[in-house]
Amino acid sequence: MLFVCSGAAYAYSDEAGRLFRAGSSAFQAGDYTQALAAFESALAQGMSGPALHFNIGVAAYRAGNYARAEAAFKEVANTPAMAALAYYNLGLVELKRNDPGAATRWFARVEAATQDPKLRQLAAARLGGFEAPQPSHTWFGYAGFGIGHDDNVALVSNSDVLGISDRADNFAEAQFALSMPFGEGWRIDGGVNAVDYQELDSFDQLGLQLGGRYRWHSGEWLNDAGTQVAHTMLDGSSFESRRALFIQTSRELRSDLTMRGRYRFNDIDGHDEFRGLSGRRHELSASLDWLQAAWDFRFGYLLEIGDYDDAALSATRHEVSFDAESEFATDWSILFEASRRLSSYDDNTSGNEQRTELALALTRTLTARWQVFLRYAYSNNDADTAEFDYTGNRLSAGVEATL
Repeated sequence: MLFVCSGAAYAYSDEAGRLFRAGSSAFQAGDYTQALAAFESALAQGMSGPALHFNIGVAAYRAGNYARAEAAFKEVANTPAMAALAYYNLGLVELKRNDPGAATRWFARVEAATQDPKLRQLAAARLGGFEAPQPSHTWFGYAGFGIGHDDNVALVSNSDVLGISDRADNFAEAQFALSMPFGEGWRIDGGVNAVDYQELDSFDQLGLQLGGRYRWHSGEWLNDAGTQVAHTMLDGSSFESRRALFIQTSRELRSDLTMRGRYRFNDIDGHDEFRGLSGRRHELSASLDWLQAAWDFRFGYLLEIGDYDDAALSATRHEVSFDAESEFATDWSILFEASRRLSSYDDNTSGNEQRTELALALTRTLTARWQVFLRYAYSNNDADTAEFDYTGNRLSAGVEATL
């Protein structure tokens, strides 16, 4: 949401206009100090209006002059039509100052100042998502429920296809997650998810997760490190247990581009007939988030190395993914997801797999907390082993809420 407005309101001299254009050119060239100086000179030459003050705030932010950015955005906040955007950017300024409490207060003011669902969603994400340092006194929650139809029910765990029913069935699914503060910089995260099929009870799943993490800044980087434990049941019986350690980091490369990286180590125990799942898995991922006009794009890469007791399940996997999301009408958004994964198994008799997944989702925002969704997903697992070669289509609809 940090960008330079293309024009300035109100009357101004030719010299002020020239300085404004020079500041815009300097900003586009990445010379934020020069851009700030030019915009300040345009202000001194008599140019006025919220657009100019917004540009000063943006240039000052990029140049690291957070005091000047704060003053400029507070001036912009006096214009009702731009107040919500100013509040959002003031929150970003406080994040740079490592003051999550002040940032939270600014982000919390966005919802009441605008009806723009995208801006409200961005502010909510800053309050509860990965990007923003979470204040020590705030808890967050998510709840979702859906129903749907799967034309080829399959059991997939740790990226492995473990069983294919070759049958269609209806299902209901539910998910709940909660994140709570635990001391300065620490949080406890927990969740439960369940899938219940109408007829194929042997594919019913119940999963429980619990973890803790610590967040800190190192320069321009925002970092998290933590641990997780999880247990999954299949048709009422223990299926697998997992313990994980992870570290992740993110950095804003520029106002519209954010980079993320993550490493996670998993220690897994398979139960009963799934004891072959016991072993270890390493996951290394990287992604770029790019905001372009009304679209939010994400490009990702994931490397997985699995070493399990059953050699036929051990594999090295490379996955590339692409997501695109946009608001296309009032209170509506559309999301497209695509991924391509190549699996090379350690056991030559298992051969290779190429898995393609496509998904399309429509979301309708009802209130600041509630929304409904409709989602279609397509999977094609092209495996050398005929037993695991399958295609599936899954359609679901439901409601979800942030708490």
